[in-house]
Amino acid sequence: MRLDIMKFYAGGAGLFSGVTVLLYPVSVVKTRMQVASKDTAERSASSVVKGLLKKDGIRGLYKGFATVLTGTIPARIVFLTFLETTKEASFKMVKPFKLSETSQAAIANGIAGMLSAVVSQVVYTPIDVISQKLMVQGYSGHAQYSGGLDVARKLIRSEGFRGLYRGFTLSVITYSPSSAVWWATYGSSQRFLWSLARSCNGLFILKGYSYTA
Repeated sequence: MRLDIMKFYAGGAGLFSGVTVLLYPVSVVKTRMQVASKDTAERSASSVVKGLLKKDGIRGLYKGFATVLTGTIPARIVFLTFLETTKEASFKMVKPFKLSETSQAAIANGIAGMLSAVVSQVVYTPIDVISQKLMVQGYSGHAQYSGGLDVARKLIRSEGFRGLYRGFTLSVITYSPSSAVWWATYGSSQRFLWSLARSCNGLFILKGYSYTA
């Protein structure tokens, strides 16, 4: 079954945005704690929050938020488009092995999930790099920026495009296996439940009941 991308965005965009709004301050506080020097007065999460609120108000807890929210949309489009394309190719690849339907779904979805995670990091990694710099700007000796584009311009000027891809390899190593496992589990579980529903439907028909799975 193909994933309906339009329905995914229509139903999931609001949920994703809401979760991001709620959890983003945690990322800001965590990132600032990770980069703080030993001489920084704000060493605990509560002190970081107090410092941000005192200096910038609620807005301080959402440094780089616009970059993340804006950049994640094209990144998800890349991921889902590549996922669906690769999944179809993967199903064709495993079909000659005559595996069970559930096993085919697990392998095809796992391959698609892994490769999609690798490709989407081309978009995700620059977003992460830029947003993290915005999160810590002016903190513990870090530079100030006027926005996401300013970060990108200065990074490219000083390090070239390579500066936007710091940690790309580690991100791929981190996210591609988890994506493979998640999508393999999703695909195999989906096929298993379909098979179970068909079996139950057949059982109901044999007993004289009408049931549609």
